[in-house]
Amino acid sequence: MKQICCAVSILILVVVIGGNDMALAQNAQPSDQERVAKLKQTILSRIVRDKVEYRGDPGKVRMKWEWVNKVLANYVYQKSVVYREASAGEKYELRQLWVFKNMKVTFQEVFNLDEEDDDKLFPLSYRTDLLSLTPNSTFEGLTLLGKNGEVKGPFKTRIVINGFLSSYYFSYTGSILQYTNKEGKEKLAMGFADDAYTLRWKDIKNRLLDDMTEEKALEDLRLERDKRSADTIKDDN
Repeated sequence: MKQICCAVSILILVVVIGGNDMALAQNAQPSDQERVAKLKQTILSRIVRDKVEYRGDPGKVRMKWEWVNKVLANYVYQKSVVYREASAGEKYELRQLWVFKNMKVTFQEVFNLDEEDDDKLFPLSYRTDLLSLTPNSTFEGLTLLGKNGEVKGPFKTRIVINGFLSSYYFSYTGSILQYTNKEGKEKLAMGFADDAYTLRWKDIKNRLLDDMTEEKALEDLRLERDKRSADTIKDDN
């Protein structure tokens, strides 16, 4: 009888210890929020930023689009590297939306500019990943400006176009901003120069540049579904 009681006691002890070990192991696993925060910090720490460069007359100074495009391209590259690192060793490739689940990155976090740049103009280059990364909400309530700070008109929405734009003599597929000019006409925020359209840095620096939420993914799917052919908009500009 004593032997049976001892065996039962040992079994209970093993179960308890095993359960505690499992609980500790589970508690040791980082949450999605902690995991993604670490990945985000890794990306931001790896971005290569040369000293910011400008062009334009006093009161109309804007960041050089070449500098902006270079920093943005490096962010996109570092993000892709971190994504591949996270997938390494996995049997199946992980989805980016899961790897960077709910990650949100602001313009300031990527470009790391000083307060003295607040009144300078930030170019909205559509020939980069910028407009595909940003959600509609980034531009809501903002007024688009020209390369010298002249008012173009309030932002309306982000659309995706595909095809040859006769007004600009080139083919373009991707996201583009739409605004309303002073005559009330809808226009596309695009031109020959990468800095044809701008925003004041102070107006956009704390807004989202990259949004990895499910809501943004659904927004992108809707825009892709409603992709507009250039034939339907070429006469509007």
